Amino acid sequence: MKKIALLVAAVLSVLCVSCVSTGGGTADDNAVARGVSAWNDREPAAAEAYWADIQDAKRNKQYMNYITLYTSGVAALDSTDAIKATQESKLLAACNTALDKFTALDPALKLPPDVCQKGGALTATRVSKLLAADKLSAAKKMYASAKKAYGDIDELATAGKEIDVANYIANKEADLNAQADKARAFETFDDKIAAYDTTLASYVSAESDINSTVSKSGVAKNEGPIASVRSFKKQKQDFTVEREALIRDRAYEYKDRIGEEFARTSDTGKDGKLSLEDILAHYESVKTNIEKIYSELLAFAGKYPDEIGQDIIDDINSQRKDLESKIAQVNKEISTAKEIASRGKVVMPVMIGLFNPDPRSSAESKKSRPAKFSATKVKGNEYWWGMVSIPKGQMNDLVITLKDNRTVRVFNENTKSGKLIKKNNLKDLINRSYKVGNSWPVLNAGSQLTTDKYFFEVQEGKTDSYEGEVVVYSSFVVRMR
Repeated sequence: MKKIALLVAAVLSVLCVSCVSTGGGTADDNAVARGVSAWNDREPAAAEAYWADIQDAKRNKQYMNYITLYTSGVAALDSTDAIKATQESKLLAACNTALDKFTALDPALKLPPDVCQKGGALTATRVSKLLAADKLSAAKKMYASAKKAYGDIDELATAGKEIDVANYIANKEADLNAQADKARAFETFDDKIAAYDTTLASYVSAESDINSTVSKSGVAKNEGPIASVRSFKKQKQDFTVEREALIRDRAYEYKDRIGEEFARTSDTGKDGKLSLEDILAHYESVKTNIEKIYSELLAFAGKYPDEIGQDIIDDINSQRKDLESKIAQVNKEISTAKEIASRGKVVMPVMIGLFNPDPRSSAESKKSRPAKFSATKVKGNEYWWGMVSIPKGQMNDLVITLKDNRTVRVFNENTKSGKLIKKNNLKDLINRSYKVGNSWPVLNAGSQLTTDKYFFEVQEGKTDSYEGEVVVYSSFVVRMR
């Protein structure tokens, strides 16, 4: 009985060995199994002799294609030998081609060690280059494919560390971007700046954490981590500059307010009928308000001395002094009461020019804030005057625009309410060939006007009221095109 048991065991053992060696399945199963063994134990090309015997056409095509995929992948890797290191796009394409081929292989098929080594090393460099180009997602995808195809290669392990660093920094950047967006959402200026300061403090803390993490990563000197750190520092710097710009822009709002104040018209008097005392009082109030705004600016600058440099203070102070000098110039003119009274009505503000530009005008056709005039219950022609500041050599145009089509004439000197036009044969300065609609231009007014004053006649129209404005253009012709 004991001998019979031993005999049965021996037979079963032989049968088991036979099943393992033949695959225990169909002839095609056995061909597949032998091909896989030949691929892994010898070389991929050795599998072809076995897979060629697979009878099932679909299965035959599948396994024979594995050899084609492998051959194409190796060819893609070998092609990099002839590609220069500076041709990164070609190297990247070759490595991706190899990965596409190798990852399409059956998981049971292993790549030879030399192919894994070469492919892993080449791919690891591409991953680093992608990180250096701030393409984290592409780097992650390529790294995952490389791990699947080439396994645990030292170079890929290094690339993995670079990705970990880049991912860590990217998460920090994302968190800080979200915090920065919340800071930008504040409406009140002081609250917004306080939120910016809190965010900047978070940047400083995050930068310290990043420096520590990168230092301990073992890949601090590699391209990827260097680029990621540089990207973070740039983001921090951009946010710092953004904060400074907010403060500087607020400072320049004081400059705009001063300009608006200079252009403010008087609340007293209508239809141009302001007394000399009213005009003088108006400009004294303008000067007072400008000084008040300037004092507010100095107080604001005291809160942010690091951001508001002396250049801004000097710029706005220069504007303030320039406007005040023009106020003094205006006051000097209107102090000659008898002569002024003979000029007719006065536009407001009295002086205009590109020194006080309309913020809505374009750089190509800059224009001044307007001087306005209007009248009601008009009988006959009426006469107006104003002052214009045009720097020497500047070909600026003076344009008078009415809301109706009544005729306008402009003169170089006081017409004494029209009495001297015919008597002294005064020349009308309007360039009528360039008239557009109800706009009457004096082109190159700086050369046509002999003083800083202009005098104009508004002729009788179909109604007993009218209104209009006077504007200085850098080029009225360019604007009308």
